Order: sequence, then C-alpha cells, then structure tokens
Amino acid sequence: MEDILLERGVITTDDWIRIKAEEEKRAELAGAEIGILSSPRWYERIRVMGYIQTRYALLDNPMMDIPLSDRLATTDPNTFYIRRIRMVFMGQISDRLAFYFQPAYEGTQQALSNLEVVDAFADFFITKDKEHRIRFGQQRVLNSFDTLRSSSNRLELDRHESIQSGAPGERDLGVAYYWSPKISQLRYAQLATYHNGPGDYGDFGIMVYNGQTRNRPELNYDKHVSLRLAHPFELPDGRLLETGLFAYRGQFVVDPGTRSRCPVALHVQDGGTTGCQVLDERLTWYLWTPPQPSWGLLAEYTVGRGPERDSQGFIRESALYGGYVQPYYTWRTLPIGLLTTYVRYGEYYGGIKTINGVNGRSTTINLGLVWEPDTHWRFVAEWEYKEGLHSSLIRPGVPLTSTVPQAEFTGNLFRFQAQWFWN
Repeated sequence: MEDILLERGVITTDDWIRIKAEEEKRAELAGAEIGILSSPRWYERIRVMGYIQTRYALLDNPMMDIPLSDRLATTDPNTFYIRRIRMVFMGQISDRLAFYFQPAYEGTQQALSNLEVVDAFADFFITKDKEHRIRFGQQRVLNSFDTLRSSSNRLELDRHESIQSGAPGERDLGVAYYWSPKISQLRYAQLATYHNGPGDYGDFGIMVYNGQTRNRPELNYDKHVSLRLAHPFELPDGRLLETGLFAYRGQFVVDPGTRSRCPVALHVQDGGTTGCQVLDERLTWYLWTPPQPSWGLLAEYTVGRGPERDSQGFIRESALYGGYVQPYYTWRTLPIGLLTTYVRYGEYYGGIKTINGVNGRSTTINLGLVWEPDTHWRFVAEWEYKEGLHSSLIRPGVPLTSTVPQAEFTGNLFRFQAQWFWN
C-alpha cells in the first residue's frame, strides 16, 4: 500500500522510509519475542549487551568542577581514562516476567576497584498486552527525562546538573507501577530504536523508593514518592514529540562531612549514623522531539526545595530551580554515517544533596559534535564552558571546610570520547 501511495505522490520518500522502518521493527520485535518465549532453554531467553567509554580531557583552570558526572575530567586531566564499562543481562523469561541486571565498572583510571551493581530489577506484567506492569528492585527513579536516558543512547557527555542533582546515580531501590497504552508502546519503541530515546516508562508511572540514591543505605523511615505523566504525540507531518511532568517528594538525610554543618536536630539511625534531614521535593517539566530527519530539541526545567549549604556552611532547606535547552541537528545522508551537532545552555540555583549539601549554583554552555559511523561506534568531541561554585576546594589543593564560603570559578573543558557497543 505504501508503495502505491509513494508512486501517486500521496506520501514523500521520507514518509515511505519511516513507514517501512516501523513495519520492519515491529516484525523484528514480534519474531524475537515469539522465539524467546517458545524456547525451552533458559539461556536462549537471555540477551547480553554492553558498552565501553574511553575519554581524554583538557581544561584551562584547575578549579573547574563537574562533581555529579565526570570527575576524572577535572581531577586528573590530560590523561586517557575509562569513563565506564557496562554489561547488561536481560531477558523475557515468560509472558509475565522480564528482568534486567547491569553490573558496571565506573572509571577510576585502570584500577578495577569500583565495580558496582547499577540495575537489578524484574518486571511483572499484570496484563498480557503489557499495558500494566510492576517493577521491583534497583531501577531508574522518576526524576526527569534525562534521568531515564542511559549514556548508551544519550549523545551529550553529561546530564545537566539542574536535573542530575535531583537523583545522582539515577537509581534507587523501590517498587514502581507503569501504565502504557498500546499506541504509546509503539511510539516509545520507535523513539528508542531510531532516535536514542529512553524507552517505555509509561504514560503514567508511580514509584516508592528509599530516596538516598544509588547504592547508599537508607537513613530514615521516610520513603520518597515520585510520579510521571507523559505522552508521545505524533504530529500531522509524522514527527514524534514527547512531553511530560515528573514530581517527587521525600525527606533526605544529608551527611554534613567536613564541608557543612547542621543547624537543626540531627537524625540518628541505628549504628550511630548521623545526618541532617531536610525536605526534598521537585516538579520537572520536559519536551523532546528528536531529529526527524534533521533538527531536534530537548528542554527541561525543574523547581522545588531541598538541602543547600549557605555561605556560613550551614545546611538549610532552600528553594531550587534551573534547567536547560538543547537544540541539535543530524546529517543522515553522509557516506561516513550519522553526524550530529548540539548546543546546550543551562543554569542551576540550588544545592547538591549527595555532596554535603554544597551550593551547586552554575551556568554552563556545551557544544558537541557526534560521529556515528555505524551502530557499534560513537565518537564525541565536546567543549564546555562553566562558571559556578566549587564543591570541595577553596583553591587548588586546599579543601573546603564548614567555616568558609565556597570558591567561585570560571573554566573551559575539552573532552573527547570513543564509545563502542556490543549486542
């Protein structure tokens, strides 16, 4: 039918390519799922995939700080290093059970000393059409769109600090419920397959989790609760546009360390662990339309309240806000593969709860160029300009203490990454 429509000029060549790709992907997914579920051998129902990132960084100011993402870029520059090694084991074991397990080595040069479990969860499909499911275990929290995207499908090298500060590490232990109508399932799959989307996290989701972030012990009896409302729209010209809201609320226990002080009553947990318990809540809005076929746009904005270190070193409950906007453009017809350029501008005014509540005020500009010669390689060159407050130093070699204000800095960072995938 689509061949006839193309011949009669009813649809364009781009429309024909998109329709064919959607049909092929649906057939591939259906065939793979039938094959997995019909296999009597458990090991044939498991898929193994992963990726490795190696980087090199240059900077012009030793005080430059990006504490929530790529710390080695600023603490040990002018060196080749492994950003991360990820290995994923996943499978659709039955009609109602799928699992996902991801151990990872988070780079500290070449020392294999930072191995941890990143994801470990199982999905129980309440209905066979997979519209309703419950997820148990360590999983991505419903904090923001960028929290849901892995660095395996994110082009830019870091998440923006305004978003990342809500859920450093992106995961936590808990249970979640997701609802995805059939039409949304198809669009989420298309966005993930062809446009580096995060996948299906439902038109509606609700999650209850510990709230102390990934691989950190729970320090109070309060649980964080987060919500997601979203939908992938298809515009009249065939362009997909996803938009939605996230909200969460809970009580976070800040470790004051040597950089901060608690002016309020300490929360004491069994074993003598102490910390400063502060309200932690946010509302985040996002809009994303990927390059189809060329230009795209991603924007997020967050407001809320959370722990923040003041200039005297005291942790207080304070307002926070910030966000970013990122247009990008992809050349798809080049003989060398896909070439994408992006620019991102962002600001953040608020604290970093997992780093002693330090003030994370910053303004950043990122400019990147991404080359993807095939589906197994991605090369990125990125320049970042940042001005803000340092999270741990008052000058090079001198650590921040609870009695002094944080130091301001302005710096430029150049990073280069080679990333390869296996699946």
